[in-house]
Amino acid sequence: MHALSGERLLQAWEQAEHQHGLQRALSMLAIALPEVEPVKLAELPIAERNRLLLQLRLISFGPTVQGYASCSHCDSAMEFSLPVEHLLSCMEAPVTSIAWEELDQRFQLRAANTLDLLATVDIADVAAAEQVLLTRCLLTHEGQDGPSTAIALEKFEQLHAASELRCALACPQCAQEAFCELDIASFLWLEVRNAALRLFSDIHTLARQYGWSESAIASMSAQRRETYLELTNA
Repeated sequence: MHALSGERLLQAWEQAEHQHGLQRALSMLAIALPEVEPVKLAELPIAERNRLLLQLRLISFGPTVQGYASCSHCDSAMEFSLPVEHLLSCMEAPVTSIAWEELDQRFQLRAANTLDLLATVDIADVAAAEQVLLTRCLLTHEGQDGPSTAIALEKFEQLHAASELRCALACPQCAQEAFCELDIASFLWLEVRNAALRLFSDIHTLARQYGWSESAIASMSAQRRETYLELTNA
């Protein structure tokens, strides 16, 4: 896995800037893992995809995730800092399927992947979107009746519990405990976008000062670019 830095960072920004959030996750992984076929990444269970995104976050932006959340009780802003290694250790090995019996029939659901989620993006009705998702993930035999939707949804939630990252935070204002859902794909994209725009600014400044090409500046280490930027302001 390659870190999103230099040319890869700019490529990730350029490719994903106008994509849907689900597609952005795949684009970032595809650039970091060029040896893996894009369709293989799209077929990964969401929990495994999120684990890869966390690993990419670790090597691209460091060992600590920092962010903000709002208290669900008093709406106060809360700042949090989480070690990425700890988040990775908290993610259980993903379960790829779950089976159960209902009315003397055996049913099985496989874990949803990004392609499954993309298939529901344009469906406005929540119930209809859930049905499409269940239909795609349900493994049935020809002629077999479908399971109860309520039970299938319950099993679906159990199957995908490992793909969710929930953090308990104590509000500094009201002292109540609040839970924060960390969408690693969206979080990583914001960091990629901000880092890419900073790099574009650095390239603009150094290119004007020294006449260097975009690729030459982008390939420099962050420390070396920062040193040249300090010299231009001296």
